[in-house]
Amino acid sequence: MRSFDFHSRQQALRSKDNVAETIRQAVRRDRDPTGASVTVSALSVVIPTRNRAQAVRRSIDSVLASNRPNIELIVVDDGSTDETPWRLTEITDPRFAWQRIESDGNANRARNAGARMSRSDLITFLDSDDAFEASRIEKLISFYAVHPDVDCLIDGYIEVNADHVSVHRQPRVTPPSPEIRRLLLMHCLPLTNSALSLRRSAFEAVGGYDEALSRHQDRELLLRLVLNHTIRFGQETDVIKYREATSLSHNFDGYVAGLDDLAARCAEYRQAEYADIFRYLAVRGILKALAQGRPITAMSEIRLLTGAQNLPNGFFRSLVRYHAGRRKRVQAVKGAYGAGEIE
Repeated sequence: MRSFDFHSRQQALRSKDNVAETIRQAVRRDRDPTGASVTVSALSVVIPTRNRAQAVRRSIDSVLASNRPNIELIVVDDGSTDETPWRLTEITDPRFAWQRIESDGNANRARNAGARMSRSDLITFLDSDDAFEASRIEKLISFYAVHPDVDCLIDGYIEVNADHVSVHRQPRVTPPSPEIRRLLLMHCLPLTNSALSLRRSAFEAVGGYDEALSRHQDRELLLRLVLNHTIRFGQETDVIKYREATSLSHNFDGYVAGLDDLAARCAEYRQAEYADIFRYLAVRGILKALAQGRPITAMSEIRLLTGAQNLPNGFFRSLVRYHAGRRKRVQAVKGAYGAGEIE
């Protein structure tokens, strides 16, 4: 049976020098053409979620911990069947809003829906099993104020696994756009949707996230952005990425199909330069499935690789070229980070 302590939660929200009441008075409101009251925010945070009733509250709290009144947090419940809607109903902070969409678990559709709901010129995304460190929101707002020429910022992140913690940083120097695109194509940059922020104008100009993709959506979005917009590498690692057992990154079922879908959207991937990179990535996913004790998944991925439409097919040829692809990627990473600073 569900048991929620509404009174204690509401009391907690009103503590810390009556922050919530201060926010209610400080948030500036304008009118849209229909006469409805809308919040004007310095930053919008969009969280897509599905069946993560426990984890999503951690994500939400990490955003609402900010004392800044002129931000907004939008959670899009992507058809949850657990207690997520009840958890969201509990939240009374005036900076918070949520919407439920009936879907089959399309996180990109939820991200796009949240972006459409938002009112800020700056948007950042947060996966519902991740969290922001307390200073991230203020740093993002300050960064874009000081750098009006930058359309998108890619930061690093801290990855928390069950048995270890890793820190993933972006290169110290942001190269020209063609080189950023090459690094993205070669999978040389550590990426997570939770460490991406961008201007609304840029997000809308490229059409948002591709809702037909189930993997590599952050990479594919950036590959479109970098063609006509300015991307900067950030040096912060103030996003905490929790690798749960249910995280997509731990599930290699459909990984080859995801690579195939990504390759279909990028003409450069048909060039011989990237063939060994894809062979390496595909085989790596299969080997990781085997390492997890999932031979059925591994066999399924081998069959998908054999019939892939946009990848160099053939598991055994890919296996032979595995180390060549790995060396090529390591060389590109060294070029971006320097020999002594490998991600």
